[in-house]
Amino acid sequence: MIYYFSGTGNSKFVAEHLASSLNDQCFDITKDGIPAASDNTIGFVFPVYAWGLPNVVESFIINNKHLLESSTYNYAVMTCGDDIGYADVILNKIVDNRLSAAFSVQMPNTYVCLPGFDVDSNSVADAKVASTIKGLPEISEHIKQKEKKTTVVRGAMPWIKTYMLRPLFNSFLVTDKYFKTNTKCSKCQLCIKECPLHNIRMGDSGIIEWKHDNCTGCLRCYHQCPNKAILFGAFTENKGQKKKI
Repeated sequence: MIYYFSGTGNSKFVAEHLASSLNDQCFDITKDGIPAASDNTIGFVFPVYAWGLPNVVESFIINNKHLLESSTYNYAVMTCGDDIGYADVILNKIVDNRLSAAFSVQMPNTYVCLPGFDVDSNSVADAKVASTIKGLPEISEHIKQKEKKTTVVRGAMPWIKTYMLRPLFNSFLVTDKYFKTNTKCSKCQLCIKECPLHNIRMGDSGIIEWKHDNCTGCLRCYHQCPNKAILFGAFTENKGQKKKI
């Protein structure tokens, strides 16, 4: 069984490709009715946020450790724009040192909430997807053979990124308090329907509101808005939206 979380579609794309290659099933962890693995292999597929795990992924694993009781081979495939720092080390600690293999694959950048961060150009995004599609069969073969292997891109200064910058990022930027809509909002409510954690609603005043209690920072609302009417403070002014795969 492959358990996955995907904010903007990158990790869903990878999880579905792996499931097809491995003749396995994949399950979105934000859905109800968590199925148990049918064999002794469990995979986790998720995006790396701030060189670590998204809060929703960490909570899912901590609250569902019983799923790992009968597994003998546990692996992770982490999607990232560039590098993952020590995200796999954090995951291994959460699963009580039972992570057998870890892989990272580059997918189109989606983070736009700080100066200097923006989506990739179409050509760069397409190249990343093409490279990942080419590399997934090799990852699948490692998993089929149940190889104990770590093939990840940690990037420069990974310890500083994961253990110094990530806590600051989580404390101040994993929040929905800066989200708002502008006059382009048509009240189509797609953001409400698509939020994986049901954290957006239509307020009494007829304005889209974020609940301020359950945001994991995935930016699905921002990237899927058809009118580009969602802002994250002033950070997303003139930023792009992720191209659909």
